[in-house]
Amino acid sequence: MKAVIPAAKKKDDMFPFSDSKPTSLMPVKGEPLILQTIEKLKSQGVDEIYVIVNYMEKAFRDFFDGRTDVNIVLQEDLSGTAEALKNVDFIEEDFIVINGDVVISENDIGKLVDSHEGDLSLLATDESKAEKFGVLSIQNDEIVGIEEKPEDPENTLVNSGIYLLKPDIFELLDSSDSSSLTEIINENIEAFDARFRLIEDYWIDIGSPKKLWEADRVLREKELVPNVSDDAEISETASVDKNVNVGSGVEIDEGAVVKGPTVICENAYIGPNTVVEASTIGNDSQVENCHLKSSFLFEENIVDSFVDLEEVVLGEECDLKSGSVLKESFIGPRSYIDMNNSIRGVKFVPDARTDLGEISK
Repeated sequence: MKAVIPAAKKKDDMFPFSDSKPTSLMPVKGEPLILQTIEKLKSQGVDEIYVIVNYMEKAFRDFFDGRTDVNIVLQEDLSGTAEALKNVDFIEEDFIVINGDVVISENDIGKLVDSHEGDLSLLATDESKAEKFGVLSIQNDEIVGIEEKPEDPENTLVNSGIYLLKPDIFELLDSSDSSSLTEIINENIEAFDARFRLIEDYWIDIGSPKKLWEADRVLREKELVPNVSDDAEISETASVDKNVNVGSGVEIDEGAVVKGPTVICENAYIGPNTVVEASTIGNDSQVENCHLKSSFLFEENIVDSFVDLEEVVLGEECDLKSGSVLKESFIGPRSYIDMNNSIRGVKFVPDARTDLGEISK
């Protein structure tokens, strides 16, 4: 079985993080999201994967360099998912379509594969704000219509955008003037045997920094594999919960406390008396004598003493000076936060700079 992962567009709603990384390459739970998706697909029998790219094409090619099971395909026309799929119209067997910026469980992918019959299967979920998605019309277990972003949804059952399709779909793509896969399916729904399966575990469409933070939290809570790398150095006076993953080259110094579910990525340094609770600390980051709770740090961040972070996402290469308190905020890459700042509910652009003692909210 094959799989197609559309990941071509830059998502402006992901600012300030999307200027330096495509969403699918962001290190959610310490690992690029797309890599986690690929591992789940391969566990369900997928043997070849096509990643459809445009924005930051080179980053994808560099990341997957040397992998023979992952093919990078350039999409030049960015008008819709149908255009993305036209770039792989040589596929001759059933294939899965899953966007590069969604979180889904291995179990739910498996249920889609196991239950597949007919021309088309998709994963669906109940969504309170159904008007933001494609809403399914159903009879028994068959799909009889999909209405995209209706003002007054008839129900809350929405299309997750995760499909299992037959290669016959390519003929319909070529014959339609629409660039929307959903529209093309809807145009031909009477001729389709279209089925759905309800998502049992979780589905997150990462369309905002808040959803990025949520994705990191959910993956830590649901998918973290407790482990301490053999070459990690942990002080005898440090306390590390069982529900923690500690990467290669990590050093956890004396008096530090790490409470799960937490991921400490490769070569990170957790300084003396630091408290880390339910967070992700990115590769090569340094946090010293500070408190981090429910936060997500990209790589190469420096957090000084007496800093307090709660529900914060830090882009890569930020520098936070001592005494600052940050709550419910999204800090763009390479930002500098001076001493004794108070920041709450703020989104900082990349390369932001603050002065001593600033209050931002």
